[in-house]
Amino acid sequence: MPALPSVNLTESEKRQLLALARSTLVDAFGSDPAVNPSPTSYHKLPNEAVIELKLGCFVTLTLNGELKGCMGCIEGEQTLANSIPDLATSSAFYDRRFSPLLEPQLGRVSIEISLLSPLTPLSVSSQVQLEEYLARDHYGLVLKEDGLRAVFLPQVWEHFPGPKAFIDALKVKGGWPENYWSDKIEVELFKVIHFSEKSDL
Repeated sequence: MPALPSVNLTESEKRQLLALARSTLVDAFGSDPAVNPSPTSYHKLPNEAVIELKLGCFVTLTLNGELKGCMGCIEGEQTLANSIPDLATSSAFYDRRFSPLLEPQLGRVSIEISLLSPLTPLSVSSQVQLEEYLARDHYGLVLKEDGLRAVFLPQVWEHFPGPKAFIDALKVKGGWPENYWSDKIEVELFKVIHFSEKSDL
């Protein structure tokens, strides 16, 4: 069973990581932080031990409660000091599903950070077997086959009525037909810790 990431962040450290993402977006517009203040009201530099961690990470932006951008890396190849600014920038300006973030929107955008556990392979013989496994716990899911790959964070479960709809949507996202399954598909599971500027840390 996948474990939570081997990190136990304090509320202060969560705010520091959010502030790092926020300051990246402020700097991208060359804005004065006093004009676009961070909702965390926390401007200290991140604790060095925290930002040097290498964890899979996603940065999600919402605007007026609606998704505005989400980009991530599922394996921790970079430190958070590098990945959080890169992903915040990519989510704001390079998520092809959305128009780039505009400076007047910056003050209304909320940032969420998700830190991933190590990926855990799961051997299944069919989609039905995977559905039965996911019915027990709502993990994050990665599907891979012949160069195709798609990932859903655990938070995405709230948009689907059950495992079949969740898996089918992920297949479509990855470029497979909705009704496709093959014994060559590789399955990986993970969990996350996630926190946002709008939540109680």
